[in-house]
Parts: sequence; structure tokens; C-alpha cells
Amino acid sequence: MAPALDITRTSNNEPVIRRLWWSERGKWRDHLLRLAPGDRRDRFSGLVSDAFIEQYCSAANPFSVILYGAFVDGELRAVGELVMLDRESPRRAELAFSVEEGWQNRGLGTELFRRLVIYARNRTVSRVYLISEPGNGRMQHIARNFGMVLGAEDGELTGRLELLAPSYFTVVEQLLEEGMAWFRSAPAVTGH
Repeated sequence: MAPALDITRTSNNEPVIRRLWWSERGKWRDHLLRLAPGDRRDRFSGLVSDAFIEQYCSAANPFSVILYGAFVDGELRAVGELVMLDRESPRRAELAFSVEEGWQNRGLGTELFRRLVIYARNRTVSRVYLISEPGNGRMQHIARNFGMVLGAEDGELTGRLELLAPSYFTVVEQLLEEGMAWFRSAPAVTGH
């Protein structure tokens, strides 16, 4: 008899943080639709409708939008987005983050920020930007912890971070983290 698949192996509420496949874009959309109104405002720097989120996700370019997600018990609860702004040197990118209510203040935004910065460095991005609502204290705290320079511009808070070139260590770190995340989220094969 063939072994049974045990898909409950990671049900200890410990998040699995990994890059999302483009085929998982629906999970990203569903996550954004679950955001509370204030969290939507923080993510998009203004109030947006369900229709806007549907359009935003369906129009995203898979060649310029990189998504990392935090999965808890198999459900996507937080997303970090890296949008490539340039294809030529110097390369720039914009960062955006969203964490669902009930999963905030657990370090998910910080970890997503760190992973996206490593990913950007490994793709020779020289500068990343962030746009935030002035009242989004959590995002400002995370940005400052990473050394991002913050300033006010047109009623929004903007951030800028200069990145170092990739190193052997950043490449290995990304490979190991992504490999471990896929290993942890794979169904276990058990004999019954």
C-alpha cells in the first residue's frame, strides 16, 4: 500500500516564509482582500476597494513583481512585495508589505523586509524605496531598523535604502532559507 500524505506537519503556528510562485497569485489577492480597512490604507497609502485589489493583482507583471509570503498553518498571512523599477543599472525597486490583523507584531514584517533586501541585493538592485502612510508606526520602525532614510513627501512618508552588492554569503543565505522553507512546507510522507 502506498504511504499516506500528512499535510498537517507544520501546524504548530510557526510561519513558513518563502517566495510565492506566480501561480499562487490568487492567495496573494485573497490575503489583500482579508486586510482590515486600516491595514489596507497602510498597504496602499489610501483606502481601496475590493475591485481595486482584484485589478491590482491581476495586472501585476510576473517579471517585475517578486512576492514573499508568510504562511501559518498553510494560510498566507503576510506578504512582502518587491517591484523592480529598472532593468538597467543602476537598478531600483520599491518595497511594500501587508500583515493581517492577528498576525501583526510577531516579526513577520521584519522578516519579509530582510528577505526582500537580500533578494534585491542578489539581483544587483542598488536602491530600494518605500512609501508609507505617516501614521504607520510599525512600518517606520522596521524601516529604521534596516537603516532606511525616511522623509516626508506630498503627505506620505518615503524611505530610501542604498544596498551593497551581492556577496557569497547573501547568495548562500537566500538559497538555504528558500530551500528550508520549501522543505518545511512540503507534505510529509508517512506509512500507514
